[in-house]
Amino acid sequence: MFDGFQISVDYLGELSKNKNDCEKAYRQYLEIISYYSSRGSEIDLSIKPSQLGLKIDKEYCRKLMQNLAFQAGHNRMTIRLDMEDGSLTQDTIDLCHQLSATNVGIAVQSNLFRTRKDITDLLNKNVSLRVVKGAYKETIKTAYQDKGQIRQLFIRDIFFVMTDRCRSYYHLKDHSTPVSAIGTHDEDVLNQVIKNMNRFNIGKRDIDFELLYGIRRDLSNELKDRKYTVRLYVPFGTQWLPYTLRRLKEFDNMKFVFMNVMKELWGGKTNRLEKEI
Repeated sequence: MFDGFQISVDYLGELSKNKNDCEKAYRQYLEIISYYSSRGSEIDLSIKPSQLGLKIDKEYCRKLMQNLAFQAGHNRMTIRLDMEDGSLTQDTIDLCHQLSATNVGIAVQSNLFRTRKDITDLLNKNVSLRVVKGAYKETIKTAYQDKGQIRQLFIRDIFFVMTDRCRSYYHLKDHSTPVSAIGTHDEDVLNQVIKNMNRFNIGKRDIDFELLYGIRRDLSNELKDRKYTVRLYVPFGTQWLPYTLRRLKEFDNMKFVFMNVMKELWGGKTNRLEKEI
């Protein structure tokens, strides 16, 4: 099913209301680790800290995350802390620092005012990053609102993370350390990233291109065929509604879904990834 692709598994859920819900999610992630390790697969786990109690009891959340990081690392797997809404950004970064595990990275959202400084601070502490535009509705006091501006900031943040000076902080030495990643289906952004990789002699395996499983399979296949590392983001579970609504809101309306279905069906006629020289 995932031949030639890396995968990142996300057991859907957030803002757990009690420790029983946290324990359920924790056990589910242990089962995921056990399932894939028994098959010799080295995957990435995407975890929302609020699912494990970040808003209930920070120390309790840290202990659950610490054990998951240990179990994942023991099985040569990595963990990425998903970034949630802006009210949890600092707590999530603090948790990442407290874990201090080489196999734990974190997502950063380019729509937030604070993100450029966060990127600098996190890289200085050798933390691996996944750069995304940001899917949560934020206030004008904490985040940029214009989509065109956010796209430019997204490209800026990716470029900063990709440069040799920054990349050297967390360059993949073995499978226990997550490599840097970008999460997008935006072909204009992808083309700009590829140009910068060629311009600055950044290896094709030094960046993970993360795409949602089942969305633009033509695009993920083309990137894979070009020998880039493609990581499919695989969400599952019963708590799918908040995630789905957020994705649709991020894409404004069904236009995104329709256009990308058409692009996938028509393949080369609409694919806008530029040819490499």
